[in-house]
Amino acid sequence: MHRIPARSRTIHGVTIGILMLDTGFQRLPGDIGHGATWRFPVQYGLVSGVTAPDVMAATGGDAQAAEALIERFAAAAAQLVALGVEGITTSCGFLVAFQQALAERCAVPVATSALLQIPAVSALLPARQRVGILTVRKSALTAQHLLAAHAPADLPVAGLREDSRFLSNSMNNAPSVDFDEQASDVLECAERLLTAHPDVGAIVSECTNFAPYSALVSERFGVPVFDIVTMIEWLHAGLRPRRFTPESYGLR
Repeated sequence: MHRIPARSRTIHGVTIGILMLDTGFQRLPGDIGHGATWRFPVQYGLVSGVTAPDVMAATGGDAQAAEALIERFAAAAAQLVALGVEGITTSCGFLVAFQQALAERCAVPVATSALLQIPAVSALLPARQRVGILTVRKSALTAQHLLAAHAPADLPVAGLREDSRFLSNSMNNAPSVDFDEQASDVLECAERLLTAHPDVGAIVSECTNFAPYSALVSERFGVPVFDIVTMIEWLHAGLRPRRFTPESYGLR
């Protein structure tokens, strides 16, 4: 029987490690950076000094900046693995551009972005429908990001309005945010996407800060919504499959 050898670890019982950008805005339940989001323990690691604009620039075609960031994220991931985690994710969906590079450098499975779900979600839909993407900034999401996610480059995309409160809160590290105000911005973004592209049968949210509003989007527009929470719960389910025993069901 094949068994994975035991390894030394500082912490035990934590399966998922989350690499966080250096931010200061308030994170609400449902956000990747809020501990109460998770139904299982997670371990956070900070990539100090790296912000969302840094990631957007590095994943948008700046090869030198990209290589420098890949090394920093790989080093931060290695620290989490040394602590004891068994899977790695990140707090910025644009890091899908580094998916292959980080997977090659990391000793445990890596899921950089919710966008990795696109091929599977597409397979759920009839041929007349396709996946639509919600993102924090449309201009920053390029064909290269979609290629890295093994997704079609022509998928419909909608981003937050540049004058939205949500985008301002994120970029300016607002220490306090309003749930309803941000929900309104995400719902408006989804409405633009679905109005312009009525063939969208499911939504995948790039931004890890959109997850608190996924239920509202799904209820308002009647489409399934996949986000970083569904991505990480899927990863966790594979790393820690539920154990079914006859004793648990009174069969023995």
